[in-house]
Amino acid sequence: MRIKYEEILLKKRLQQPLTKSLDKSNTKAVKTTKNNRLLWVDALRGFAIVLMIIFHFCYDVRYFGWVDWNIPNGSNWWALRYLIISLFTFTVGLSLALAHQRQFRQKTFIKRLAQLLLGAACVTLMSLFIFPSAWIYFGILHFIVVGSLISVMFVKIPKLALALGCAVLVGFWSSLLKSDWPFEFFYQLLPRYTEDLVPLFPWLGVMLIGMGLGGLLPINKYDVPKNSITKPLAIMGRHGLIIYLIHQPLLFGGFILVQMLR
Repeated sequence: MRIKYEEILLKKRLQQPLTKSLDKSNTKAVKTTKNNRLLWVDALRGFAIVLMIIFHFCYDVRYFGWVDWNIPNGSNWWALRYLIISLFTFTVGLSLALAHQRQFRQKTFIKRLAQLLLGAACVTLMSLFIFPSAWIYFGILHFIVVGSLISVMFVKIPKLALALGCAVLVGFWSSLLKSDWPFEFFYQLLPRYTEDLVPLFPWLGVMLIGMGLGGLLPINKYDVPKNSITKPLAIMGRHGLIIYLIHQPLLFGGFILVQMLR
């Protein structure tokens, strides 16, 4: 009996290091899974947010009559706006590819879509209050919701996504696809002018190209170093939705306060 007892103790001692090593490896795997974001993608989105805040600051300065800049209708301002929208839609496509290419994470996708829908509804309601004759019915958040629903269908076939994205851009530039579709069928219900409009064409093409490149290129193997520039930009990129929703009310409130004190 004593020999058998000693054998059991010896087996337990031999198994302990193996169990500990397995626990450590499992912990590392969980950390790797949770930290699967790419710094450069978040930083690129953060850069777009910085440009957006600058654009809206300049717009508000003109809106309150402090300058006579031709924003947003001037050619240079339109170029800046196109750059901002391109960065946003491209990074959305990249993120969809990185998040769902291996396996479609339905709960994550639905949760994010619900957040975007709520944000889009808030933008529309706020615009109805601030710009009653030019309220926003299809801004960047509205577009991302619809564009994500369309693009995610091609997440497993990045070559087709890339080809369709290029086709959309060519179709838009050749006037085969119009930016007012499908809103042309609802003009009686919509304002003649809106403060923000991000139509399906050409921006769906940019999103599909981002998804196609994200699925075809090994972008998840490369990242940028974390430093004083990329880190704050990446933080902004990770919290882009909340920044988008609060930055303009804060800017407007600040301008109103300054105007009251003048």
